[in-house]
Amino acid sequence: MGKTYDAVVVGGGHNGLTCASYLARAGLDVLVAERRHTVGGPCGDYEYFPGYRSSLACSPEGFASKIAANLSLERHGLKFVRSDAELIVPFADGRAFVGWRSHNRLLEEITKFSSRDVKAYEQFFKHLTHFAERLQISLFDQPPTYKTLLSRLATTADEAAFSDWFLGSLRDLLDREFESEQVKALIAGPAVVANRFGPSTPGSALTLLMQALSRATEAPSRGEESAAVSLYDTLGLPIGGMGAITEALRRSIESAGGGVRTGCDVAHINTSESGVHGVTLCTGEEILAKVVVSNLHPHTTLVDLVDAERLESDCLTRIQALRHPGSAFKIGLALEDLPQFNAGTGLGDTHAGCQFRWAPTLDYMDHAAEQLRLGVWSEAPMFCGFTPSVIDPGAAPTGQHLMSVNVSHAPSELANGHWEAEKDRFGKHCINAMSQFIPNLLDIITDYRFWSPADLESEFGLVGANITHLDMAPSAMFARRPMHGMSDYRTPIDGLYLCGSGTFPGGMVTGVPGHNASHQVLADLQAGRGK
Repeated sequence: MGKTYDAVVVGGGHNGLTCASYLARAGLDVLVAERRHTVGGPCGDYEYFPGYRSSLACSPEGFASKIAANLSLERHGLKFVRSDAELIVPFADGRAFVGWRSHNRLLEEITKFSSRDVKAYEQFFKHLTHFAERLQISLFDQPPTYKTLLSRLATTADEAAFSDWFLGSLRDLLDREFESEQVKALIAGPAVVANRFGPSTPGSALTLLMQALSRATEAPSRGEESAAVSLYDTLGLPIGGMGAITEALRRSIESAGGGVRTGCDVAHINTSESGVHGVTLCTGEEILAKVVVSNLHPHTTLVDLVDAERLESDCLTRIQALRHPGSAFKIGLALEDLPQFNAGTGLGDTHAGCQFRWAPTLDYMDHAAEQLRLGVWSEAPMFCGFTPSVIDPGAAPTGQHLMSVNVSHAPSELANGHWEAEKDRFGKHCINAMSQFIPNLLDIITDYRFWSPADLESEFGLVGANITHLDMAPSAMFARRPMHGMSDYRTPIDGLYLCGSGTFPGGMVTGVPGHNASHQVLADLQAGRGK
């Protein structure tokens, strides 16, 4: 045992790195302890096959521009490509929606499916945006309680909107507003992907509201008004892949005097009645620290790494219940040519660099969610993927390409059988399913690799293969994330904090939980709380 750090961050995922960077830039002596040989977790640089490298995560999913600016990530090498077309959503009838950044071109795409739904689409997102603004929630602050949210419902229209977005189902909302099944599926896809519910599940609309809250929160930092009409809004695709985000975060930490250790597996978080004292590694090495911030799953942090006697029995029981099974399955494909979608997109070869999503109808999504509930991998899985080598030629050997695909609705625990036996069968089924809308796919594959839910848990620590740690349903959001009494990023143990996706606002690759946790730590230290 040598020096005592001001803070140790356990886990070098994007939220842990974000938290550590803010702490280091505030003058704290910070160390990030990462179990794997590289930082970033699923967002970090990863070798799919020899010579084929990218991250397992498929897109930035709205990495916060405020955080990128605060941490000077551009100065540390992070740059984004914002292509005119970001998304392709094919449908079973051979048509496809192209997600253009241009508002007018986007509306032209809607017209292909329903001229009536163009106006409905604009009104839908306008009303959603206005309701999000009336809730007066900043994702960069501590989350409000539901009592506080309810107190902000000033009119009967607000109450109706709350009922729609928090209590009702997305299907009911979309059926009421739109006539085109394709437009309904287009809007519903981002809300249910990676979740355990379908569009008919009560509360399934909340993910769309969270996206609107994100846009309203981020708009001031971008010097713009909150977008009234938007299906998604990202910084674009990072040059060098998603790993470029986490590498820039690492450089930000180190430039501020902080440290990052990989191959540094934390076995125990050391505590006493007075609070946290540091961590013990699997090698037996002890690292002293005044503060410990965990990027890991709340259950992993407080059940697996902390002595049970440090928590009251009721609190421990509630934490032990924080194991929300996920549905993630991963596919990597080495390709000898560009994938060609069967829908005429008018994009030429550039379409291969767009993200694609396959979730063609609301019924399809509901069926997949029902099979997941039964513990059966879905014969109608949802896909979200892209070919990063189109934007980043270094992701694959010259003349070759890498396709990265996230698959939803693969139960973390099968009702019958085990993933060791089912992984190859399900993965090949998914490839065949993708060939419905990428007809040349089977002819251009030179290698493939699958990661089952069990693989993702063992390699990346994704408990239950849940990429958001906990459900993104109303029961696990706002002041109930990760649970009542712990939504301020503090734990019951003095000096121990949480900063992962299991904290508010959850989500994918935003960095916001890491930002919020760091600011809570700094506020507590300034106020003299704890050590």
